Amino acid sequence: MSKKQRDNKKPVGNPNPHLIKRSIQRRVKVLYAIFSFMAVLILVWLLMTMLGPNAAPLRNLSNDRCYSYRPVEGSRGNIYDRNGEVLSTDSRSYSLYLDLAAEPLTDSLFNHHLPALSDSLGKLFGRPASHYRKLLSDTRKVATDPQDTTKGKRYKLLARHLNQKQYDRLRTFPLMERRYGLISNTERTRYKVYGSLAAYTISQGIEKAYDSILRSTDGRNKYVRLDALNRNAVPIVDKNNTPATHGCDIITTIDINLQDVVEGALRDQLARNNDRSGTAVVVECATGEIRAMANLTRRDDGEMGDDFNYAIRWHGAPGSTFKGISLMTLIDEAGVSTGKWIDCGKTKRAVINKMPVNDTHVVGKDECGKTTLKGVFEESSNIGFAKIVDETYREEPERWVDYINGIGLNEVSNIQRIKGLGFKMKHPSSLRQRGGWSHTTLTQTAYGYEINMTPMQTLMFYNAVANGGQLVAPMLVKQIVRDGEVVEEYQPQVVNPQICSPTSLAELRKCMEAVVQAERGTGKALKTLPFAVAGKTGTAQIYQAAGKQGKTAYETKSGGREYLATFVGYFPADNPKYTCIVSIKTERAKGEVKYYTGAGVSLPVFREIAEYIYTHEQGWMPQAERVAAKSTDKRSRSGSATDSKRRSRRSEGAATTTPQQPTDKMPNVVGMGLRDALYTLEQCGLEVTIKGAGTVTEQSIAPDTAITHGDQVVIELRIEN
Repeated sequence: MSKKQRDNKKPVGNPNPHLIKRSIQRRVKVLYAIFSFMAVLILVWLLMTMLGPNAAPLRNLSNDRCYSYRPVEGSRGNIYDRNGEVLSTDSRSYSLYLDLAAEPLTDSLFNHHLPALSDSLGKLFGRPASHYRKLLSDTRKVATDPQDTTKGKRYKLLARHLNQKQYDRLRTFPLMERRYGLISNTERTRYKVYGSLAAYTISQGIEKAYDSILRSTDGRNKYVRLDALNRNAVPIVDKNNTPATHGCDIITTIDINLQDVVEGALRDQLARNNDRSGTAVVVECATGEIRAMANLTRRDDGEMGDDFNYAIRWHGAPGSTFKGISLMTLIDEAGVSTGKWIDCGKTKRAVINKMPVNDTHVVGKDECGKTTLKGVFEESSNIGFAKIVDETYREEPERWVDYINGIGLNEVSNIQRIKGLGFKMKHPSSLRQRGGWSHTTLTQTAYGYEINMTPMQTLMFYNAVANGGQLVAPMLVKQIVRDGEVVEEYQPQVVNPQICSPTSLAELRKCMEAVVQAERGTGKALKTLPFAVAGKTGTAQIYQAAGKQGKTAYETKSGGREYLATFVGYFPADNPKYTCIVSIKTERAKGEVKYYTGAGVSLPVFREIAEYIYTHEQGWMPQAERVAAKSTDKRSRSGSATDSKRRSRRSEGAATTTPQQPTDKMPNVVGMGLRDALYTLEQCGLEVTIKGAGTVTEQSIAPDTAITHGDQVVIELRIEN
């Protein structure tokens, strides 16, 4: 090839460098544009996520996955007796379930720990380990069955109502320590420390009437999750956290030891005489504070139950206990002398204002005969009272009714917030009304019929006689306490500062003392007591409702009769401190020979209560005499406070007549709060004495020591700084 030809030939595949640079620049610009557009899109997406319409739900979803609010439980207030003994408190129990299809619970993990878990469950609940091994294996097999899409049997109930000690122990079992599939439900219940003692008064009376005071308000606290399984979370400070508000405590006027004696005496009488039901109430004369109030019903199976407040909800004719009101009205309103002679006739039957009146239990002779008004009261003669009231008020019955209504008995129907039935007495203005005043009403009311009143109203009238004429309302709640500070203290409520003149009151008290001291007095069985008692017996036939009547309105279809037997009185008579009423509903079948009067049925219960108070009241009698009385007292109810607790449980069938062997080991309650400690110890059958407040720091019986049901343990509590 020639040189010219070589010079004219151009190189192939060697582009211009300028063109290459421009091409690269164009491509880079395109990439910049793409990346810039993507950045704008991402920024817009982020802004829409943070500020757009879906921003709030997304933020909430994030918070829900990381944060949660958990309730902070507030405790309901405790109820105490007057000496600081806990009567009712909160108790926490647990129901435990096991989710045998939980994702972390693999087959290899389950099978590896199954023998140890079954053995631990068997020891805790007292059943063979093989039972739990088969039960859990079968449930696991069903729960993990791939053909079963419902997983309806994946949850297995392990136990109900476990106390804190049992729950803490179960949490240490294999698989349970990491809570593989373990689900627990916490339940809060009210625990009555003394069982059935004053049970209805506490649960249906104070708990309901003072619910707004006892009630707590739960708070809430924010928690942050520390792991993906949400097994660990810790509380954090948050402006939306709210503390729990605990309920106030209530200090009652009840003396639980006296309550045990009163309830036991009433229970024994109902069982001994095969009676239906009854109530017994003890109040302090000066203040009207209720020291004990027992209400019992004998069920068809023979067991006794506390399920109705007869003291304020038992409404009917009081019988001869009303004669105290009649006597006071005659003396104070009409000026009748207690020495006035009344001819009651020579038989036990008389017709007064066309009304037949009977004396069914006049003491000593076949007839009351001619005697003074005081003697009529001593012997509780219906004829005598019907005659003198009819003679005095026949022309002006309004004076009779208005004076009695003016005493204020309707104002002592309730026990503070606990509602009772009112006092009802017919008025002559209702003469033409159906069921109103009639020609027999005046004579009937003279000895306690055609009147509706409760045992509490009767009690408070005689309490006014005891304390010098001041009618006070009954009191059951003394103080409201919050965090150890008294926020409200109730004072005696005076309904009527003077029910009658001091002179009339003195005459009435002499007549009440004669009921016990006189030879023909209906309460003379109390004459042998080492202290003086003033009182009044009462026996009223109970009116039968329509459909239950036999030949007469007071006769049952079987021919029997029902009676309200009552004894009410105060002691010691010369310086009264306590007033007590015992009212028992009893039934006497046709032809049956049985005690049915107040003197035969209720007076023995009154005597036992009065004797107990006399031998245990500090400062009432000389120390040497009190010690001698205690040492020679053969009654089953004398003893210490601890004995009283044990007796209350024996009455529920909790104790046996044979010596008991150690049945358990002492739990460790150090570090527990009062409620959990009480529940744990009472579940072991221990009698608990409490010292201090706060958390348990010491216990008198060392943990794991063999114990017997009924042993006494002292726990000391302290508030840690």
